[in-house]
Amino acid sequence: MIGDDLTQVPVGELVSRYAEAAAEHVEASEQGDYRRANPQHDVVAAIYRELRRRGEAEALLPLLAHADAAVRSWVGAHALEFSPWEGERVLEELAAGAGVAGLNAQMTLETWREGELRFP
Repeated sequence: MIGDDLTQVPVGELVSRYAEAAAEHVEASEQGDYRRANPQHDVVAAIYRELRRRGEAEALLPLLAHADAAVRSWVGAHALEFSPWEGERVLEELAAGAGVAGLNAQMTLETWREGELRFP
């Protein structure tokens, strides 16, 4: 997928690919498999940049209700840029939980509130 011409991919397909890559990234990261995780991170970032370029980043918002906490976490972080209320809401829900997802959400919110969060 990296290197693909995302400009020709329909928004719905980009959103689906984003969700798949986000879930794969977190799964691989939790297993310590950075050879698998890093390319998935790049896919998520590339898709987000393309959606933002098109003015379609809000197409990700339905993923805030995704069954996978990893997907909600990624979208919550990106949503801070274009829909901060919704992004914060989901990240706060995740931060209240245990595990890696909770810690990641806490760190993302802390970085956001300090004005240090940068978007790809």
